[in-house]
Amino acid sequence: MTIESSSSSSTLEPLIYNVKLSSVGPGEMTRPDTIHEPTSIDLAMKLHYLKGVYYFKSHEAFASITIVQIKEAMFRWLCQFYVICGRFRRFSEDSGRPYLKCNDCGARLMEAECAKTIEEWLELLSDDDSLEKKLIFGQPIGPQIEYSPNVYLQNL
Repeated sequence: MTIESSSSSSTLEPLIYNVKLSSVGPGEMTRPDTIHEPTSIDLAMKLHYLKGVYYFKSHEAFASITIVQIKEAMFRWLCQFYVICGRFRRFSEDSGRPYLKCNDCGARLMEAECAKTIEEWLELLSDDDSLEKKLIFGQPIGPQIEYSPNVYLQNL
């Protein structure tokens, strides 16, 4: 997958490239058949997604952090927040109300590379703020909800 931008000379240059998707789950198993029943407000918000972009300048203290170290940290904190690793299922009863089967498949992690520095990217945004949406990877839950991750994290 490559995200491109039109430049003034109408040539296309890749902005985001070398995209890799993986799943990261808790480092420990949750009790079998653990479920979480979403509240009515959770279900009402199912088509509304929280998306955010945070820009961090590179710092010497973080220069040596690798994606493996990020995943190792995620293994630990996902043990505490295992519900977000679940996938939606439906009760077989007449209601068909969705529930989360916990510790099922993990959160989705996207890794990618960017051709621009933060300063260059922010300059591009001053001309076209729709580019920021291209930094947010995600797809809506469904149509097969049992395969849709609830959380996407991105490292660019």
